Amino acid sequence: MKKVWLFIITIFMVMFTCACDSEQSQILFNKHPFTQETIATTQNIFNPGDRIYYLITLPEPVVTKKLLIQVVKVGGGKDERLGYELVWTKRVKLKDEQIYYFTDYVVFNNNGVYIMKVYSQDNPTKILTTAQFHVKN
Repeated sequence: MKKVWLFIITIFMVMFTCACDSEQSQILFNKHPFTQETIATTQNIFNPGDRIYYLITLPEPVVTKKLLIQVVKVGGGKDERLGYELVWTKRVKLKDEQIYYFTDYVVFNNNGVYIMKVYSQDNPTKILTTAQFHVKN
C-alpha cells in the first residue's frame, strides 16, 4: 500500500513541478541585417550613429497584424537610472508573410541605455516583449 501512495504522490508532484515550455516573444539586436548567418551573433552594445537592426519574434500571430514599437531612453546622465524619456515610436502593419516576425533598424546618435517595448493592437496595455540595448563610445 505504501508503494501505491508513493507512486501517486510522485506523479502528483511531477505534474505540478515540471516547467511549461511556452515560447515567448523576444527582440534580438545586431549591427548587421538579420540572415541565417548573422542570427547567431546578436549583441546589445552599439556606437553612436550605428544602424541597430532589430528582430521581433512572435510565437503566435497577432490577430490585427498591427504592432506598436516604442524606444524609451533611461535618463540620469552617468548613473543611467533616473527617469525615462520616450525617444522613438513606430506603428507597424505586418505583411502576410511576416506574421511571426518583424525586422527593421533604428539609428541613435546619443549615448545612453535604451529599452525597446513592443505592444499589439489586440491588447495595447500588455507588453508583448521588451529588450534593452546600449549606445556608447
